[in-house]
Amino acid sequence: MPTNPRRSPVAKYHRVEVALAERIRGGAYAERELAQEFGVARVTVRHALQRLEDQGLVTRHERRGTVATTGGPAASKRLLREHVDQFLDRGRPDQRKVLRFGRVAASVPVARALGIAPGDPVLRVVRLRSRAGSALTYTESFILERLAHLLDRSRLSKRPLIAALEAGGVKIGGAQQSVRAERCPAPIASALGIHEHAPVLHLERIVFDEAGTAVQWLLGWYRADCFEIRMEMSRADDRTRVWVNTR
Repeated sequence: MPTNPRRSPVAKYHRVEVALAERIRGGAYAERELAQEFGVARVTVRHALQRLEDQGLVTRHERRGTVATTGGPAASKRLLREHVDQFLDRGRPDQRKVLRFGRVAASVPVARALGIAPGDPVLRVVRLRSRAGSALTYTESFILERLAHLLDRSRLSKRPLIAALEAGGVKIGGAQQSVRAERCPAPIASALGIHEHAPVLHLERIVFDEAGTAVQWLLGWYRADCFEIRMEMSRADDRTRVWVNTR
């Protein structure tokens, strides 16, 4: 049975989003007037405007309201930065618990990912990320030994690892990431509070600095019942985005 668009909150904000994207050329847009015009709640308008801001079409100001952006190279660069930020989990407000923190000898897979020799020392950090007391992700990170002094156990329980590296002067240039579905291994399932072999999203991510040097290799297990993979695809340059989103 087809979904009634009037009953679907997704259809509502998407309808507002599409209409605004087609007609925005300048001027300001107030949430109250837009809500009245489209016959939707202000939270629906806010959601649509947020999506347009994510696409670089508008900029929202506390006093001036929402105005169209001029686009161009600056907007494209901002989209690329936001795309990378999504992958790096920068700024998420969730709780983090450090389970393991210490130097280890790089295994062959770790050495290959970081471009170092097997047996070289690296910093290993294992963390559990939770929200409202419910575990969401289990991650294992390996960081170049020369950057280990920038991190400590206490700091990593309060902020994203990437943010801690940046605070120490590391300039992040980008990342390569793959995502696949798999059965959760027993030790990780226990930490996440799910059944062994329950479905999880398994991430592998290599983070590079601006010089192209690999600085972190991350393995992550995300609860499949708490995350989804979202995509926005476009022929326009720098507009296609793919990210893992919390449900």
